[in-house]
Amino acid sequence: MRGKFGLGVALSIALLAGCATREPDDIRVERRTIVETAMDQIGRPYRYGGTDPSGFDCSGLVQYSYAAAGLSVPRSTGELRHAGRKIHLRDARPGDILLYRFSDRAHASMHATIFLGDGMMVHAPASGGQVETIAMEQSPWPDRFVTAIRLLP
Repeated sequence: MRGKFGLGVALSIALLAGCATREPDDIRVERRTIVETAMDQIGRPYRYGGTDPSGFDCSGLVQYSYAAAGLSVPRSTGELRHAGRKIHLRDARPGDILLYRFSDRAHASMHATIFLGDGMMVHAPASGGQVETIAMEQSPWPDRFVTAIRLLP
């Protein structure tokens, strides 16, 4: 399952290299681990409440990927929204969390993704889906963007 996604991981690692002059080595390693772990889950099934490779929901994928880097993060999207610090989307770096409304309703539940860089993100979409990478411009996500969160220093 993982072999055919090697190019995506290589791309993500190359994107992480761009952080080299602005972040200490330990933070770059954590970012790389988060991105690699999330990318390794591509093709895994969506499972509501899922937190491991047998199936993930969106925040379960975030929690699992951050745990691989030795970081504990909140389990729910509501808690993620208030964790770390809010950043402008243009300042997002690979491994940062992007939050979206799941629908156009004003009080819709939230959806968490992991930013990969270069306009791409990885997420566990919904029932019947699988962990996948998608372009941030892919409909309906641009109109549902809520905030970007940085949990790393």
